[in-house]
Amino acid sequence: MKTIKKIGIAIIIIIIGVAYAYGTWPRPIYNTDIGSLSYEKTDFLTTDSTMEQKFVCGNNGFSGFTIKMLKQDGQNIGNYRWTVEEVKTGKTIGKGTISEADTETRLFESSNPQKQGMVNVNFPKQQNSKGKEYRLTLQAEEMEDTESVAVYITEKNSTESELKVNENAMTDKASVVKLNYKRFNVETFIVFLGIAVYLWAFIKFMYKLFR
Repeated sequence: MKTIKKIGIAIIIIIIGVAYAYGTWPRPIYNTDIGSLSYEKTDFLTTDSTMEQKFVCGNNGFSGFTIKMLKQDGQNIGNYRWTVEEVKTGKTIGKGTISEADTETRLFESSNPQKQGMVNVNFPKQQNSKGKEYRLTLQAEEMEDTESVAVYITEKNSTESELKVNENAMTDKASVVKLNYKRFNVETFIVFLGIAVYLWAFIKFMYKLFR
């Protein structure tokens, strides 16, 4: 009976670990060792302005991204068309519009006069995205200059990437973008099991010590 009970507990722990380890895991394409106070930014992207960010995915399950943007003082923003396409095949895997509604979330900080924060975008999960090169394009639609936003940029990390703003290449920079991967995180699962085993051993030791 005790053996069956232990097996049952182990199965429950494994199920909880699997549920905990499967989710959306963000990975930056920029150098996170540089503090946000040192970030630079593009010029405000007005009508016909374009930002183009290429990158290579480090994992399977690419399913979206977050991008850090800056609004002008007290202004609403216009519409920005975004597309993500696989560079080799030219296949569009996601597209949509970033507008004022996307800056009215908890990811966008509203305490500063200049509103800044992360805009989160999702699209269908790409099962075999690891090692593939993608291109994110942000295109300003017809708008007033006061309705524009800037995109934060900083040094890029080891992720293979290439940034262009209005066709001007910025070879050592990357936009402040995190790629979202929907997948089972093996490392997290192993750490969870390790903690569970440690707690079980600790509780068992304390029980024997004080019984």
